[in-house]
Amino acid sequence: MNGLPIAIVGAGTAGLASAIFLARQGYAVRLLERVEQLQPVGAGILLQPSGLAVLQRLGLLAECTALGAPVSRLYGTSCQGRVILDTRYHDWQPGSFGLGIHRGVLMTALLNAAQRLGVQVETGVSVSRFEQASGHVRLLRQGEDGNEQSLGDFAALILADGTRSTLRAQMQVRQWSRPYPWGALWSMLPTSPATESGELRQWYRGCREMFGLMPTGCTHQARETSLTSLFWSLPLSEHDAWRKSGLEAWKTRVRNLAGEASEAYLQQIDDPAQLTLAAYADVRMQRWNDGRVLAIGDCAHAMSPQLGQGANMALVDAAALADALGNAGDEQQHGLDWNAIFTRYGDARRDHLRYYRQASRLLTPLFQSNSNTLAVLRDIALMLARHNSFGRQHAVSTLVGARGGWLWSGAQKRELHAWTGEREAWE
Repeated sequence: MNGLPIAIVGAGTAGLASAIFLARQGYAVRLLERVEQLQPVGAGILLQPSGLAVLQRLGLLAECTALGAPVSRLYGTSCQGRVILDTRYHDWQPGSFGLGIHRGVLMTALLNAAQRLGVQVETGVSVSRFEQASGHVRLLRQGEDGNEQSLGDFAALILADGTRSTLRAQMQVRQWSRPYPWGALWSMLPTSPATESGELRQWYRGCREMFGLMPTGCTHQARETSLTSLFWSLPLSEHDAWRKSGLEAWKTRVRNLAGEASEAYLQQIDDPAQLTLAAYADVRMQRWNDGRVLAIGDCAHAMSPQLGQGANMALVDAAALADALGNAGDEQQHGLDWNAIFTRYGDARRDHLRYYRQASRLLTPLFQSNSNTLAVLRDIALMLARHNSFGRQHAVSTLVGARGGWLWSGAQKRELHAWTGEREAWE
């Protein structure tokens, strides 16, 4: 089995970043993606210092920051104008910032880097099943004739095929996947000069209504156009009713909540198709490996977007996997104990991921639910946190991706979990 490649299923953030790290370490990598053509599409995402730290390791920080938009704070107010949320990156480290970026920009940067390193990227490949044997993992797909076809044997398999992975269920590991009842409508629109604040701005009416605007930078294809991501919280069960009620009814609700700040963006929307519905799920696994198979990214630990950690966790997963593997190359693959390697990876990620999974589950109903009581408790708790140094530090260290527990921040792992470079790196 000496010299077998490593298979990665899924060409998203976790899969591409892992492929780059593995290729750098001397491994042959085949990356299999079910879509026919990889395209620079998707919503705007907020990269935290945890994600920026990994981009720095990958050598992609300059490319991404050149196209992204710096975010100095998360600022949210009630419909009456009362401050609910005010978390500033400066409170973590002077000069720190989040990066609003088009998902397509991140994907393009990662894909190009992987291909430059010789990663074999194969699209239009839908893996239906895997089999573990002594010394290898075999991947299979369903052929047009209904019979299974082998995609080859691999030294190890990394599942990075997202929240709705069908391969994850084949792992002999206890796991849970629960869809969230709430989602979000989002759109990407040219930025209004009046809202170029460098803030991720949100407006709330209790826990039920939330409208947000996030600076998102530009794309490789249109560098002259600055973009803003717009999002509106919505129960999934009400999407059909939202469509039937018409755009003007929705725009009235947004204006009543966010006022003039929303007007320039609402005027650009004249078709419901401009707003895409995003749904989320909570994925938990007792452990992330089964022999030679490892789940990473959203496939392993999808969570609500309330903390803005999805892409960051995927990038940190890739870096942690590289650290667990060390500097082994092709000549060392024979005899590698992949179960031990993946267990070591799990040990490194456990505290960090446990905290963010718990925090996400705790915070989500405070921003997306029908509870008036939770809205009052949220507002009181966040007000108290803003007005003392411990609360501010806990909030911002959570935001940047640096915490490893409720009572400690994981400072000894800061080089992995949060980039502390100066803002001049972006400028």
